[in-house]
Amino acid sequence: MGCEIETKAHVEESDVQRLFDRISSFEDSRLIGEIDKEDFYWAKHEDDPPSFRTRREVSSNGSRILFTSKPLKKKDYSTEYNIENEFSSTSDQWENILNFVRGLGYVVCRLKWKKGWEFMVSQDGFDVHVEILNVKFLGWFLEMEICGEDLDSMDKEGCDRALFNLLDRCQISRDAVEIRGFNKLLTACGHPRG
Repeated sequence: MGCEIETKAHVEESDVQRLFDRISSFEDSRLIGEIDKEDFYWAKHEDDPPSFRTRREVSSNGSRILFTSKPLKKKDYSTEYNIENEFSSTSDQWENILNFVRGLGYVVCRLKWKKGWEFMVSQDGFDVHVEILNVKFLGWFLEMEICGEDLDSMDKEGCDRALFNLLDRCQISRDAVEIRGFNKLLTACGHPRG
């Protein structure tokens, strides 16, 4: 089990290259590479809220499949605190995994696609995983997260401060921060199933 403290902000398509160049120019930044994520959300019935997610992820480090459930997902204004149960499998198991989950009686209730670049950036003593992503149907976002083992032992105020200091360094307005989750945004724009 792991946890993360994260935030995300809207980015205009015309600003994506500037943002990429800016983050790349930070001395404490390391470009990991391109990333492509395909998320399947599963429930017992198509109209139920998701029970868990399977993700096929292809990055510069290779490809893998992630299983994720979130027993805790809490919003605190513009940051989100998550506890995640997560494990991975090799990407060659994708079809077997889909068949296995369907065999348990689950159906896909939502889909989500993200594609872009990922970085690691040091900020205020924290390692921040940063992604510039095009989310299908929603546009471009800057996503930033700080990961840990135990939410209770994380310095939440320090993490929040680091995330917003990094947002400022990226020259993204704090007004661009999105407090709704991607699934709620997809529903709001008429794509509830992705």
